[in-house]
Amino acid sequence: MNIQNLLHQIEILTIDEQKTILTFLTQKMEQSKPKKQRRKLSDFRGSAPNFFGGEDAQEWISRLRSGNV
Repeated sequence: MNIQNLLHQIEILTIDEQKTILTFLTQKMEQSKPKKQRRKLSDFRGSAPNFFGGEDAQEWISRLRSGNV
């Protein structure tokens, strides 16, 4: 059976039967979807070294807020 025949057979099903197929396929796709791996905040440590050019972060924020950037 090819995909076109399968789609045609689905078209002739009742709405409830089509919903059952849709639910089945949705669940199947959710199961096969790769899980998002959550990262710890510490994983980002050092990812932007010297971002503030040696300046203290709080001083940089204060300077940014005062408009002296």
